[in-house]
Amino acid sequence: MNKILKRIKPDCKQFILPVREIWKLPKDKNYKLIDVGASEKYLSQLIPKNINYHSLDYCGEHDYIFNLDDGKLPIKDNSYDIVVCLETLEHTFYPHRIMKELLRIAKPGALFFLSMPNEYNFYCRLNFFLGRKTEVQETFRTTEDHLHIHNPRVEDIIRFFSQYVHPIKFDYRWYSRTSFHNKGFKGNLFIFLDKIIGNFSPMFPSLFSRCVVVMGKK
Repeated sequence: MNKILKRIKPDCKQFILPVREIWKLPKDKNYKLIDVGASEKYLSQLIPKNINYHSLDYCGEHDYIFNLDDGKLPIKDNSYDIVVCLETLEHTFYPHRIMKELLRIAKPGALFFLSMPNEYNFYCRLNFFLGRKTEVQETFRTTEDHLHIHNPRVEDIIRFFSQYVHPIKFDYRWYSRTSFHNKGFKGNLFIFLDKIIGNFSPMFPSLFSRCVVVMGKK
């Protein structure tokens, strides 16, 4: 499992908790997993063979092509043992309605792995203070470009997910895409800074977590 965790890209740390916990599941049992907002299906590269992986997104090559804001998912009740929805609901108009749908398609006792970005971390606050936009902010293009509609704090994220699942674990992670996209000295410098900031994430998540990941049960 440690080898798998080391393969997770520096800007994809929201996958650490789901991958680690999925690998702990019994290998003599098969599980059905739905990856909601799967994008490039990165999770499928990180899970064991006894996990039957299905993906859903609004475009691309997926088992289900569906816009989450369009209403009822084209999936039967009680279909999945594991539901994963990472860094997705902040892009949607109706997160509450979508969570009810995710509960509907989950089997009794299903595992949930859910995450959203903390939009009040120190870097976002600094950008706001300096009048700078981030890559998920584009004035008057939010809907068309599927950017961030919602801007939650850590406490908002925890409160929201706790309405729908019974929380088991919380994971607070920091990462910067700057370290991933830069090579050489500059890239190494940002990787070093990311590690330092990451040490503070569990202690002061409201300031130093980039994303909040919740593991829970239906």
